[in-house]
Amino acid sequence: MSRKWSLSINGKTALRAGLALCLALAVLAAPVGTGAAKGGKWQALVRDAVCVKGPDVLLGEIADPVDATARSQWKSLAGLKLWQASDRPGHVVNVNRDKLEKVLRYYLGEMAGNLVLPNQMAVQTGGRVINDAELKERLVAFLTPRGKDLGGDVEFKNLQMPGHIFLQSPLDKLVISMNSDLEPGRNEIVLSGIGPDGRVLSRRSAVVFVDVWKTVPVAAKPLNRMERLSKDKVSFRRVNLAYKPEVWDGTGGPWRMARTLGRGQVFTMSHLEPVPLIEKGEMVTLVYNGDRVRLSIKAEALGEGGAGQLVQVRNVQSNKVIMATVVDSDTVVVR
Repeated sequence: MSRKWSLSINGKTALRAGLALCLALAVLAAPVGTGAAKGGKWQALVRDAVCVKGPDVLLGEIADPVDATARSQWKSLAGLKLWQASDRPGHVVNVNRDKLEKVLRYYLGEMAGNLVLPNQMAVQTGGRVINDAELKERLVAFLTPRGKDLGGDVEFKNLQMPGHIFLQSPLDKLVISMNSDLEPGRNEIVLSGIGPDGRVLSRRSAVVFVDVWKTVPVAAKPLNRMERLSKDKVSFRRVNLAYKPEVWDGTGGPWRMARTLGRGQVFTMSHLEPVPLIEKGEMVTLVYNGDRVRLSIKAEALGEGGAGQLVQVRNVQSNKVIMATVVDSDTVVVR
């Protein structure tokens, strides 16, 4: 988010001058470093997201020592005062690298050259910040047990997440959740900042892609529509379910093909349909149930249907076509 940024030199005056004025002021009024700061070449890494206490921003709040020289002097270096912090708790100020370099050079002089700067730094007064390392660690802890529930070999990749998350108060907490169960392929994760009273104060998102390798049923030979499925027509191979939605798990049935499938291709639920109790062309027992009589004769099914459904059948003795209700796999009844 683009935001104009200004720093207070003192309680009454804001730093708004250009580079020329900053350099002039640096010559005339640059702060004097401590003895420890002056001695030896040291190096520190400036963070890309920080929380400061105020009223002044300290070097130790925005940077970390990276070499032995810096670590040996850090007790005194960390206390160096920089600009005046914002007086708005929870307010985030973003500053780009160029502005940050100019400001640090104004306050630290030549020592600013010892700092490794990020492309942009976000500063919040009060609260706390969850950096990318901590956020990634917490996301991995959240995803790992859910990945185990998927079975097979699971791999998380292409994790896209915020570089950091600010919480307005030290008492706020980050809650990680999902609106649906983890599944193969692309998943969205909700990152919510929750206040002590349970209110949602902020909401961000992360995205992760999940590969799930499993051994699944495939066609042992080319299969045609309406063909019944049997064990000899099924083989198995290992596939990535992230690219194969709604894969048949090999259970249920009996099944027949709802559409054609080539050899070695994965069965999905869209390829299968339940075998109806009565199929077209089958010979069935047609039962007449009257008030005083019950007759059973042979009939040919002219359609197909499941239990309780109506199906056309032809009386093989009279060739009369009637509608009957399916009872089981070889019985239909007329009442």
